[in-house]
Amino acid sequence: MRRGIPYVLAVLLIVVGIGELGEYGLTWDECLGELFFGERYFSYFTTFDHAYLDFAANPYPPQRVPYLGDAQFRSMPQLHWPVSSTLANATSALLSRVIPILDPFEGFHAINLLLAAVLLVVFYRFVERETSSPWTAVLAIGLLFLMPRMVADLFTNIKDFPEMVFFSLALLVFHHAYERRSAGAIIASGAIWGLALGTKANALFLPPIVALFVLWRWLGNKSERQGRVLLAIAIAFVAGLAVLVISWPYLWAAPFSRMLENLQYVAVRGRGGTAAQNLAPWLSMVFYTTPLAVLLLFAIGLPSTIVRAWRGRSADQFLLVWLVVIVGRLSVPGAINFDGVRHFLELFPPIAAIAAIGGMESIRRVSAHPAFRATIASVVLLTTAFATWASHPFEIAYFNAFIGGLRGAQARGVPQATDYWGSSYRHGIGWMNENAPDGSALVVTIGSHMVRLGAQVWLKPGVTVLSGERATVEQAKTLARERPVYVMFITRNEWRTPIDRDAERRLRPVRVWSLDGAPILKLYRYTP
Repeated sequence: MRRGIPYVLAVLLIVVGIGELGEYGLTWDECLGELFFGERYFSYFTTFDHAYLDFAANPYPPQRVPYLGDAQFRSMPQLHWPVSSTLANATSALLSRVIPILDPFEGFHAINLLLAAVLLVVFYRFVERETSSPWTAVLAIGLLFLMPRMVADLFTNIKDFPEMVFFSLALLVFHHAYERRSAGAIIASGAIWGLALGTKANALFLPPIVALFVLWRWLGNKSERQGRVLLAIAIAFVAGLAVLVISWPYLWAAPFSRMLENLQYVAVRGRGGTAAQNLAPWLSMVFYTTPLAVLLLFAIGLPSTIVRAWRGRSADQFLLVWLVVIVGRLSVPGAINFDGVRHFLELFPPIAAIAAIGGMESIRRVSAHPAFRATIASVVLLTTAFATWASHPFEIAYFNAFIGGLRGAQARGVPQATDYWGSSYRHGIGWMNENAPDGSALVVTIGSHMVRLGAQVWLKPGVTVLSGERATVEQAKTLARERPVYVMFITRNEWRTPIDRDAERRLRPVRVWSLDGAPILKLYRYTP
């Protein structure tokens, strides 16, 4: 019975997730390149037709939905890692063509549900093995997968979320293999790390976690210094690089020079921040976007985790090293942090594990009565689940009570305190389908590429989507004299345009989508 708990939870996650995919739209980055390159690589691997690797070709070999993306990004394949986007197109093909239960875009996002189910089982086993408590393992799973921001990325983010999954799986498999001294499993963890490398460059920080953990273990116990383990780790490192190269056809023509192009992009993109931006992950990101119950239980559990690690407990040492390396990466002078917590999701598995394992251990010292611990765990889980329920389906804009919710974050000018990635546009498209007359024009002033692409599947034929980023107010007014015109935009202030400012100044919105009383998406009927 107990052995089946994680599998039941995994199936529940998939079933509930499939039912909720329709609440989420396309996001900024995937429409710039992830859909396009993922479709190309998937088509190549299923046909081995090199025409799919001619990224400049337009038109190119036929497909169900033309994921053209942005022409600028189509010319820069070195910026787009292949693994998660290729797998996402595989699930899209399976679930929208072979087994037509989802539309192509929902099928694209469905890959995250499958990956999350795998991580759920492995993460559960790790916690259960270390605590001999299935209920502590359930608590850890709940903390990880019920946090609003994690839910948002689960449903919409096919880059950062899969990277977090592969990153975490590689580390969890490695730790189990290291404890068993299984060379084969250590090498397997390296192959999983290769999948993380092929998803995003965050995976470059996994080897330091392994190195520091092994060093800590070896310094504390000379009997653990085994050359066989070190050799397996070296082979695992090579295996990871091999998986990266095999999964990325773009590298094949010139592996070293093209990989260097990618690393140069990573080095430039990840630098240039200020001291204030270095503080942002802890103030306006982790501290303000994590449910209070999770933060409290983590704060309770961290001291006991440190004590057990100091005494030589392997799992606690492993979690602390994992946590410290990610924190260190975010705190490097000049590092850039933006878009909430999505760029460092791999921080949250150790947070959830420390909160569950360490938190429950600390609470046990206060009261050994099982009912007391069960009550605390239930309150933490229920309050975390409530935070997600209350912000659904706009979890991407969740802020906790420390800052006064989304309204408080917007009042303080916190960056990206809105639906910064545009997933809510799908709700605007739904409103247009029900209310806009045929022949209407929909002018999207911020991130129009998302709506133009999503409209191919979701918007009724009688409405035309127009880009408003470079249009003038006079052009919009002239168009409005000829046909019904609607202006739609997410409230991302750094991307505002003259048209949406004019609409806000002169007109009343026909529909506003809000969270905590703060607007995240506005729709106007535009008039001269």
